[in-house]
Amino acid sequence: MINPNSSFPVFIVESLDKAKSFYSEHFSFGVAFENEWYLHLVSESGIQIGFMLPNQPTQPEIFKSPYHGNGVIFSLEVENADSAYSEAREKSLNIVLELRSEDWGQRHFCIEDPNGVYLNIVQAIEVTEEYQVGYETE
Repeated sequence: MINPNSSFPVFIVESLDKAKSFYSEHFSFGVAFENEWYLHLVSESGIQIGFMLPNQPTQPEIFKSPYHGNGVIFSLEVENADSAYSEAREKSLNIVLELRSEDWGQRHFCIEDPNGVYLNIVQAIEVTEEYQVGYETE
């Protein structure tokens, strides 16, 4: 059995500078590592995210194509989605899904970062009875 002890996504994007500015300014991520083609950020709570420029000669072919925004949801859990939503609106972030509550236990909204990565800003809330059966209980 493979037992991971950590995880982080790496997005292949066109601009490391835009990623660095966006995540440090709006989510308090700091630089853990940076060179001319790779950027690794970490939040105060330990969340990690990587960004790499496309077509790097040191990388295998499967890691060369840039990300185009579809097929991935990068979720960041917050204590208060309403407060985060207000801040996102105040800062004129690109909100692509308005704040809403879901029966499966999420209050959330989505924004798109400057490289086209969709961020699901989510707060855990009470699950409706219909979805309770899908959750394990102790």
